[in-house]
Amino acid sequence: MKQLLSRIKENDILLEIVDGKLKIFAKNTTPNPEVISEIRARKDELLHFLSGHDKAAFAESFQATIPVVPLADDYALSSSQKMLWIVSQFEQANIGYNIPGVHIFEGNLDYLAFSAALQAIIERHENLRTVFRENAEGEIRQVILPGASVPVAVPCDDLRNAADQQQQVNALVQEHALTPFDLAHGPLLRTHLLQVEDHKWVFSYVLHHIISDGWSMDILMKELLLFYNSYTTGQTPPVAPLRIQYKDYTAWQQQQLQGDSLQAHKDYWLKQFEGELPILALPSDKPRPAVKTYSGADISGRLGAELTSGLKTLCQQQGATLFMGLLAAVNALLYRYTGQDDIIIGSPIAGRAHADLEDQIGFYVNTLAFRSRFKHEDSFATLLDHVKQVTLGAYEHQIYPFGELVEALRLQRDMSRNPLFDVQVTLGHGQGQAAGAATQLGDLKASAYTDDQLQTSRFDIVFNFAEQGDELLTGILYNPDVYGPETIIRLSQHLEQLLAAIVSHPQMPVGELNYLSVGERRVG
Repeated sequence: MKQLLSRIKENDILLEIVDGKLKIFAKNTTPNPEVISEIRARKDELLHFLSGHDKAAFAESFQATIPVVPLADDYALSSSQKMLWIVSQFEQANIGYNIPGVHIFEGNLDYLAFSAALQAIIERHENLRTVFRENAEGEIRQVILPGASVPVAVPCDDLRNAADQQQQVNALVQEHALTPFDLAHGPLLRTHLLQVEDHKWVFSYVLHHIISDGWSMDILMKELLLFYNSYTTGQTPPVAPLRIQYKDYTAWQQQQLQGDSLQAHKDYWLKQFEGELPILALPSDKPRPAVKTYSGADISGRLGAELTSGLKTLCQQQGATLFMGLLAAVNALLYRYTGQDDIIIGSPIAGRAHADLEDQIGFYVNTLAFRSRFKHEDSFATLLDHVKQVTLGAYEHQIYPFGELVEALRLQRDMSRNPLFDVQVTLGHGQGQAAGAATQLGDLKASAYTDDQLQTSRFDIVFNFAEQGDELLTGILYNPDVYGPETIIRLSQHLEQLLAAIVSHPQMPVGELNYLSVGERRVG
């Protein structure tokens, strides 16, 4: 956040909240599009910060640095790592927490410079050299391997003359992404180059989630291209040494959790999840596996400009963000499917509020669980206001790790489900590298690979949304061992129809909002 605020200032951009909406004012008529894109992607965080809820915490974060711990043979795990290590002892879960990235390189690729850039990244970020081993007391610890012990030679397969080239590329990318990692021996980063033309390569890289997250994947690719460009032009990479590493964050986090400073955050979350906790009874197409699987499939679509604009306007009128509106709509849809008026939905959050964590590769992402309780006769506007308050409260107390919450609640473990929730909602931004935008570095152009990707799902259903221009991209990632594609397609259609009804009749009771098509209503 500190770096984003600095970039906003450097580009002479002014942010203000007007009637609950984030307004952007720029002295320059053509402000930096990357900064504008990041502002949109992190709109909820900025709204919360500018509203005053987190200013004290951020100010304290900028002033208080995370201390560097003394060198040791091993180090403690973070709260998130402890939870993920346990889950990853099951092979299916281990694979389910692989994070893949695939890019296309076009131009003159200097293999030696590329390998040297990767070596530099591995030496720069200790987390890329970290494994997880049991010490003499039986405790799992982080062990950081020396840089020289981690192989950096990038395997390269020549597929230029392959008759079934595309099929081979897809198969190799899938195999690369779906191979489990050995957390005890590592390395927990895999890379692979596939040459498909004289001047075109597919670059596949996979990290385990226990040392990485989505933000980290962006840092890795950004720094890899930056170092590569420097090495091919004979320059020194323009990056400052990292002051801290993930082990320092872990020690700092554990110290914070042992003191009184987080008690108010813990109390808030325990209050949110007191009493009997709901289990979403969404009808499935297949018997739920006794042990949770991580199979994945997805569908995609888009909401048109008119519907998107109407939803945004409704949210703005109530001083809510687009994410809050989408979260409320998914709550309403799940209510119509199940009749349950007490629903828990999860969503990831960057977990990098501290100023020292902006450029770190590591498992920093935290999970927020939003519990919404409402009634059949409540209007959608009332539900949205409730979801708004729940969301703001969660943002204010986001520093408390989800793993600690799960442990504190002493939940009865159900091996067929995730703790607390099985449905997530995410909102991102559809522009940039992820959407296929190219980056030109000297003779090399890098762009996103848009064919088959890793198909795993850590949850039963994930509703993914991304703003793109005047429209809203939609996607549902789901577990095909629980739901069939026809059910998920119908769920997506029902969500769109429900959103149209919400925009037209926000004061109508949730239980009366129409989500069925004309044909379904006739049959009914």
